[in-house]
Amino acid sequence: MAEEHGTQLALIARGLGVAVAPRLGRGPVPEGVSVVPVRHPMRRHVYAIWRADADRRPSIRAAVGALREVGRSLEV
Repeated sequence: MAEEHGTQLALIARGLGVAVAPRLGRGPVPEGVSVVPVRHPMRRHVYAIWRADADRRPSIRAAVGALREVGRSLEV
């Protein structure tokens, strides 16, 4: 079992397996590897964690706000 997408793709390219790989972070697909979409969309949960007192920082508030906004726009 390989956890890194690059390693998974290299093994698949050599005929040594299959994998479920999200588009996010997948990178280029090597020659000889076929990408087949799943029939039912898969979902993931993304969590943001920060120190309780760190939300005073504008950069933290902006990042969390952006994550929330994108999350709301992707809700099914």
